[in-house]
Amino acid sequence: MKVELIHLPNRLLQKLGLSKREDEKQAGQVDPEAIEEANRLVEKMKKECPAAIAGFLDELIQVWIDMRDMGDTPQRAKLSERAFTLAHEIKDLAALSEDELTTYFAESLRDYIGETELNLEAQRVIIQAHVDAMSVVNKQGIEDAESALAEELKQMVKIAINKYS
Repeated sequence: MKVELIHLPNRLLQKLGLSKREDEKQAGQVDPEAIEEANRLVEKMKKECPAAIAGFLDELIQVWIDMRDMGDTPQRAKLSERAFTLAHEIKDLAALSEDELTTYFAESLRDYIGETELNLEAQRVIIQAHVDAMSVVNKQGIEDAESALAEELKQMVKIAINKYS
C-alpha cells in the first residue's frame, strides 16, 4: 500500500495575505502587497468620507424633523433608534477621516440617545444643539477641533446638556 500526501493550498489564507510564501521564512507573515492594497483602500475611503458624512447628516436632520414634535409613540422610538444608528455611522466615518470635531459631536449625540431616557423637552434642545453643531462643522468645513469656533460649538452643546440633564 502506497500513501500519497496531497497539499491543498488554503485559498482563504491567500486572500487575506497570510499564506506562507516561498520567499518568506516565517509562517503567518502578512503579505506586504496586501498591506499596501489595504492602505490604498483606506485612503480612498477617507476621500469619500465627507460626502458620506453629509449624506448621513442630511438623513439625521430629516429623522429629527420627523420625530421632533411627535409624542411618545412607537414610531418615535423607531425614529430614535434610527437617529442613534445615524449618529454612530457619522462618528465612525468622521473618525476614519480624522475629523475630530464631527467625531466629538456625533459620539456625544449617539451616547445621549443611547444612554438617557428621552424626555421630549430635553430632546428638543439637546439633539437640536448636536445637529446644529454638526451642520456648522460640515458646511463650514471646520477642521481644527481646538479653534475658537469649535470651542464655542462644544460649549453650546455642553450648556444644552447641563441645562436639560
